[in-house]
Amino acid sequence: MRFLFSKRAIETLEAAITFPIAILVMLATVNLGMVVYGQQAVQAAARHGARMGSVAQQCGACYAASAASSAIDSDPIVKEPSVAILSPGGVAGSILSVRVSGTIPSFLGNLVPGLPGSFPVSAEATFRQEGW
Repeated sequence: MRFLFSKRAIETLEAAITFPIAILVMLATVNLGMVVYGQQAVQAAARHGARMGSVAQQCGACYAASAASSAIDSDPIVKEPSVAILSPGGVAGSILSVRVSGTIPSFLGNLVPGLPGSFPVSAEATFRQEGW
């Protein structure tokens, strides 16, 4: 009983309660940053692929898929990346659309029940096919 009235014991108890909460908040912040970074990475890859495909003289969809794949494959955060050509372009003035998607792993998925193990991210970019 004397332990409960000791100032040092109360400080230790407060630290024991606060420390896990602080760790969870820190992990949630890092995880949120990873999701935002992953969303920006897939957006940049989709934009890069659509731009490369729009300036290609032949088979713009081929160049778009290749450029988007190489851009997102070099990113270590995005897992299971996939590239889809939504509209292939072709002739000058037509639309070329690219979708890049993937998943971001969750730190808290294993620690907190009910949270997903990964977060899906996806982005699309559209450019007009250029020609000269």
